[in-house]
Amino acid sequence: MTFHNDFPALKSCTYFNTAYVGLMSQPLYDFRTNYEQNYLLNGDQYKIEAYDQLDNTHASIAQFVESKKEQTYFVSNFSVGIRYVLDSIQKGSNILCIKDDYHSLVDAIEERDFNHFYLTMEERLEDKIDQALAQNKYDALVISIVQYTNGLKIDFDFLDNLREQYPQLLIIGDATQFIGTDHFNFSNSPFDAVVCSGYKWLLAGFGNGFIVLSDRFFELTNTNGETFHQKVFTGHFNILGAASLVFAMDYLTAHDFGQLVERNKMLSNTLRKELLNIGWIPKFHQRSSQSSILSIASEEEVLKSLETSNVRAAYRGGYLRFSVHFYNTKNEIDQLINILKEVNQI
Repeated sequence: MTFHNDFPALKSCTYFNTAYVGLMSQPLYDFRTNYEQNYLLNGDQYKIEAYDQLDNTHASIAQFVESKKEQTYFVSNFSVGIRYVLDSIQKGSNILCIKDDYHSLVDAIEERDFNHFYLTMEERLEDKIDQALAQNKYDALVISIVQYTNGLKIDFDFLDNLREQYPQLLIIGDATQFIGTDHFNFSNSPFDAVVCSGYKWLLAGFGNGFIVLSDRFFELTNTNGETFHQKVFTGHFNILGAASLVFAMDYLTAHDFGQLVERNKMLSNTLRKELLNIGWIPKFHQRSSQSSILSIASEEEVLKSLETSNVRAAYRGGYLRFSVHFYNTKNEIDQLINILKEVNQI
């Protein structure tokens, strides 16, 4: 199975940087070009039709993440969406979060009149959260499902237990580095709210994302779906972004998303094992639940060496970060490992 024809960028580089920007597919490019012709030729009808389709847009997103359509909201990106969610929480609330979490998430918390409490990033993060909740009363835990720097994925079973143990605790997740890599059933998840941008693992291009909220979210924040909808859709929305998100989700579904998930996991595990074999130890590699992001402690100069060989990766938080998606191949992993072996000998 190869996707190089659908993703032209793969013909000119070896791409392990989806956690930064997911690649645009040729089908999405063609769709966006044709879609914009409606605006070019028909003017106002472009906007009228987009608003007529908004309910279907929400239905498509809800189907992909198994949420309630009426509690699913298109937004232009995560940073906007998380602020809508946090604005629903009462001022003065106690918020538990991770100090080194995604900067836009941390900024959004700090911008608001909350009492925020930070935990440091550690391999046994769940133990730290458990201890914090036992020592103090918190109104919300706000956390990335997968940490963007090192790939740590929060344990869903642990969150399920928290939800039962602390029924008044809101659990809010940044799903941007997760959705598109694995199956996600929001209705059966421990989250009361998730917010996600579509330009990374969903491969939907820029200008799109979504919010999904639970019944309990509305109960604990004393708000309702209609009020939230009005807030989100004050002013116009990104019409091309919304259409692109639906197209991208349909693309994943049409290519058997279940198989793509398994391919993603196989490739990620392969790279993890190969890194271990050559002595480059991935961060948090002993955790039972792994993500598609693999990070190793390294100097930034190693990234520059990779770039000279036309390999795309990233350097985040003191880690050399590789992100593996279904369009990668075993040959590309072999190429990466050979380069790292050479770098290690220098």
